[in-house]
Amino acid sequence: MKRAIWNGLACVAIVAFAPCGSTYAEENAFGSIHVAANRSQYTGRGCPVEIVYTATINFAMPHPKGLAFNYHWERSDRAKTAVQVVKPPANQRSMVVRDTWRLGAPGKHYDASVTLFVNSGNTHLNEGSPSVSVTCK
Repeated sequence: MKRAIWNGLACVAIVAFAPCGSTYAEENAFGSIHVAANRSQYTGRGCPVEIVYTATINFAMPHPKGLAFNYHWERSDRAKTAVQVVKPPANQRSMVVRDTWRLGAPGKHYDASVTLFVNSGNTHLNEGSPSVSVTCK
């Protein structure tokens, strides 16, 4: 019991220098995240139009054994996708995820974008896409 208390106190005492326990692994599991769209604009009569958003989630290597995280997309119209849970293999350096949005009605204009939210333990990241201008005639 004394040893467990001492380890906890030591962890608190050195937290300014190095995180303790699994927090370090969680916070350093991810590298950069990049989100792109398959088009920058659309003007025409063929509405609704389909926009495909693609995100690349890079992992810091080596990432922790047993890494699990979840992600979801939020659109600029405030709609959200279901949360997806992922457990990448230990040697996986990155993961590509996609979201497809069909929008548009005659005579309407939209500036459409999405944000990808990635969560693991105490790590909460998000990355937005460029805005896609859609004008339906």
